[in-house]
Amino acid sequence: MLKLNKLPIVIFITFIALSTYSCGGIKPAATGKISKYVEDFFLGDGKMQYFVKPIDYISTTEDKATLDATFRRADRKNDSVTVNFSVLLNKNNTVNKVVINNGETEYITESVKTFYTQKEDEKISHRLSIKTTYADYQNYLLNQIHFITVTTEDESATISLTEKSKQKLENIVAILSDLL
Repeated sequence: MLKLNKLPIVIFITFIALSTYSCGGIKPAATGKISKYVEDFFLGDGKMQYFVKPIDYISTTEDKATLDATFRRADRKNDSVTVNFSVLLNKNNTVNKVVINNGETEYITESVKTFYTQKEDEKISHRLSIKTTYADYQNYLLNQIHFITVTTEDESATISLTEKSKQKLENIVAILSDLL
């Protein structure tokens, strides 16, 4: 049985041990949320991966669309960016061209990958992916004026940022410029 005068010492040692244990942990591989717009993941060897959470777009026919991006950083901003987006089209035809216009110039993607198509009400949701350089991502997709035209053999849809997404984009640009 413990004597009454040793009890404060045991409590003190327990407090120090618990404090040391909780502060001295190992940093997890996924550091997680930088903000409500961007997440980061530690990959090892000083490399980070960033995920820009989905941003809402709207088409000229008032259909909803979304766009997100993933890229890695080693030493410079020279890595490619994978841009995934969803857009509604009338038909289930293969998307063969994506053009991003920033109000001054156009960026035409080299290839478009289709993840899946799915019927939604009277339209078909196309989940697509393109790759671009970080410089082009910054110049075109981080520009508030940009719009994207998705084309199949017999139809096209043009999507642009919603007003709320334009405000989000300002925050995303600020976060990414601080990170990189």
